[in-house]
Amino acid sequence: MRQHRKGIRVTRFNMPVRRPPHRGAGRPAGRLVALLLATVLIGTAGQAGAFAVGDDAALNAPAVEKTDPGATPAPEEAAPVPAPEETQSTPAPEQAEEAPEEAPAKAPAPKAARSQVAPLSVPAPGANEAVITVKVGGDRTGSAAASNLAGVKLRLHDGDANNLGAARTEAWATCTSDAQGDCSFRVPDTQNRGANRDRRFWVVASSAPEGWYLNSPLVTSGVNEYRFRTGANLRSGNTYSSRVDFMNDASYSIGSWLLNASASDSSGTWQTSRMNPQLPLTCETGLKVALILDLSGSVSSDLGNLKKAANGMVDSLAGTGSSIALFTFADIAPRSSGADGRNYASMAIDTGTNRKTIKDRIDAYATGGGTNWDQGIWQVANDAAKYDLAIVVTDGQPTFYGPSASGPGNATRFIENERAIFSANALKAKGTRVLAVGVGEGIKGNPANLRAVSGVSGYASGGNANEADYFQADWNQLAGVLSSVAKGATCQADIDITKHTHAYGTSGPVQGGAGWGFNATATQGKLSRTGTQQTNSSGQVSYDLGFSSPTGTSEVTLTETMSTAQTRDGWDLTKITCTVNGTNVPVSSPNAKISVTAGDQVDCTFLNTQTLKPGLTIEKSAWDTPTSAGLENARELPDGGSVPSGTQITWKYLVTNTGQTKLTGIAVVDDQLAANAVSCPGTVLDAGKSMTCTASGPVTAR
Repeated sequence: MRQHRKGIRVTRFNMPVRRPPHRGAGRPAGRLVALLLATVLIGTAGQAGAFAVGDDAALNAPAVEKTDPGATPAPEEAAPVPAPEETQSTPAPEQAEEAPEEAPAKAPAPKAARSQVAPLSVPAPGANEAVITVKVGGDRTGSAAASNLAGVKLRLHDGDANNLGAARTEAWATCTSDAQGDCSFRVPDTQNRGANRDRRFWVVASSAPEGWYLNSPLVTSGVNEYRFRTGANLRSGNTYSSRVDFMNDASYSIGSWLLNASASDSSGTWQTSRMNPQLPLTCETGLKVALILDLSGSVSSDLGNLKKAANGMVDSLAGTGSSIALFTFADIAPRSSGADGRNYASMAIDTGTNRKTIKDRIDAYATGGGTNWDQGIWQVANDAAKYDLAIVVTDGQPTFYGPSASGPGNATRFIENERAIFSANALKAKGTRVLAVGVGEGIKGNPANLRAVSGVSGYASGGNANEADYFQADWNQLAGVLSSVAKGATCQADIDITKHTHAYGTSGPVQGGAGWGFNATATQGKLSRTGTQQTNSSGQVSYDLGFSSPTGTSEVTLTETMSTAQTRDGWDLTKITCTVNGTNVPVSSPNAKISVTAGDQVDCTFLNTQTLKPGLTIEKSAWDTPTSAGLENARELPDGGSVPSGTQITWKYLVTNTGQTKLTGIAVVDDQLAANAVSCPGTVLDAGKSMTCTASGPVTAR
């Protein structure tokens, strides 16, 4: 069973321990009790991966010197047994003060502290005071340590077990972490019968120092506000530490038995995130990129999409002088030591066959295991190499932390997030910009955890990839996201044109084929293609626009150039539609003018509609033959010639479709002849086609 005793939570095992007969004897047995207790405390803290701030050697030691809350009060606090009407404030039995085994005539001094050294920055409690101290961490500095972070302001609030109440307005209810990462509240009136004795407060962050930002809420196995309620005891003369008494509730595993799992389980060290660094403001040299891939088991069904997107990013970086390193994680990092999950050091993409080598390595990856953001990010922060950009691609929330995969594996708690945040802070501290890409259903909801390890700006449709810190996408969108990130990071923009055509007499537009011409001009930057470009067989033409800075902006003009034949065939440009990063932008015909920034993805569709005009000519000629059967050997009668009245001759009518559309229902009528005298070989004539109709009859003088 789990009990709270003397301000420190322990896991108590049912093992008989012989108590010494009295304080003056039985010292070996007393030492055995202390050793057993230390074994339980160290063992459980080690399993949870207790997170120290500062010296790694102090990993399992509480942050501050503590006196025993269950000890007999000092003389100035001694009080008579409470009257019956006061018993309502008496702590519950498991929280009650324990009487010493042998009551001395005078109250003894407080028992020895369990930790050895107290940081000087944590104040000792004054008269009638108790101290609540919170350890605040910044950058991860080792396998289980984080640097101290100064300048985080915390505040005490009232409230019950389920609801946050109003902030306390007294000066003692606000603290700011110091250079040792300690934020300490000196709570008055905690003596026996004092107004704040055993009062429970909520600790809430109210501000972060410059260059840092707060994270609340965080996504756990729900979505929880990042705040903590102090313990049941609050008594004068004592110091209560976040790493021992009220935040450090991380679950401990014994074999397959997980004890006391809770979404609010914490490392006991308050997390705050570094602001995300910006990319270098020059594009003269390529970027050093670290691609951090989640290869947990849940990725299995979409591993093909992950590989396609990662390879597409490599292609997007080609020609920019960039290099890329590959890192993987699952429940540990890297996922494995073999080709199916190992890390690879940075490799220049444009050298020799390196591009293919990198893509072959990605194609060899396999999946399996849980999700450990902490180790996935920490391995990059701990790498001797420095990277301009690190991109974390994950399909789920973290369920493990630490090098030995501590954690439940099937749930997310505060502690898994805290460790990932500390590791991301360490990576940012090296000047590396961190982008978090959440893909698929497992991370589709609240983006708070992605935000916590990257930065405050999420990508929104129509936004610029260069300005975003985190992204959420479906698997089928991942390739586009990574390509946009790569293009933006290397000062490029993509411009894609698609031709649609609506032919005369058809039901609707279709994607046009090859042979449609386009020109592009830009006021700033360099276009990859100049002059008139022809669409390919899919009706598409593309341009890359390179800038000299990640913040570069240009006015781009796109113009269609139709051939004489296309104009003759009745084609007209009727509509242009364009999107920038998925959002519609207004454009007008015949030239589409668009503002383009490095990192933008521009997609334009040009629609041409065929409007056909009918046309018909008839040329009449006379032939010296009484019937059309003799036309082959007949002589054409010249214009202005004459024949005797009553002579039987034959007339030919050359009918030509000179318009742009097929003609149907054609009939030739000669007002000099009887109705239906003219005979034609058909009634339908395609554009540009001709047919000969005939009629025979006598010539009548007039």
